[in-house]
Amino acid sequence: MHFSAFFTTFLLSGLAAALPSNDAASVQMIDLSTASRPTVKEAAVQARKLLRSETISTLSTVFPAGEKHGLEGQPVGLMEYYAECSENGNPTLLGMHIATSFRNTVPDNSTISLSVRQHAPHMFSPAAHPRLSLVGKLKTIDDSDEAARLKRCFTTRHPDAKIWTPGNKIHESYWVAFEVESVYWIGGFGNVAYIGWIPKELYQEVKLPCVEGEGSGWRKFLFWNQGL
Repeated sequence: MHFSAFFTTFLLSGLAAALPSNDAASVQMIDLSTASRPTVKEAAVQARKLLRSETISTLSTVFPAGEKHGLEGQPVGLMEYYAECSENGNPTLLGMHIATSFRNTVPDNSTISLSVRQHAPHMFSPAAHPRLSLVGKLKTIDDSDEAARLKRCFTTRHPDAKIWTPGNKIHESYWVAFEVESVYWIGGFGNVAYIGWIPKELYQEVKLPCVEGEGSGWRKFLFWNQGL
């Protein structure tokens, strides 16, 4: 049996076993032996739509020199809220001086990464779904008008974050933009998805509709688009 045909059979059988019978019947699959892989330009659109559709990331930083527990140079990845509030794919984060991730970046404004994956129901294999890693640096937002806009945007995606926004009485906080320098994309399985680096310029020039909640259109590039 040809590998592509075998892989198709493997995926179909795996999906059928993983889903309830009524859901399995509604899922559409394509023949992986004839599927076309998205171009890097299509992958850039997918990446931006994924960033828009999700709100939780893993922010990876490195402990700076002089870290009091002897962890200098060691990496750490922690969950972090984010919101896509820009037109160029630079995520917005709510920085807090008490948080490890932000304390790590303050001394030298080190390069860090922000990773996002698609959280969909009925995933027979998480490896089949897209994920994104952005590499860049944080920039503090000082402009008051921009800070007010970011607060409206961020708290729309994270209503519970209202109590932590700048000026709160719990923790000292501030708005930061994650300024993207590099983009790495894994769209799913490599025979039907783009995997690799996306040029920053291509990623940033994608124009998405400014519609709250938009971001599910990228699913058409996946193996299935029903039941999700």
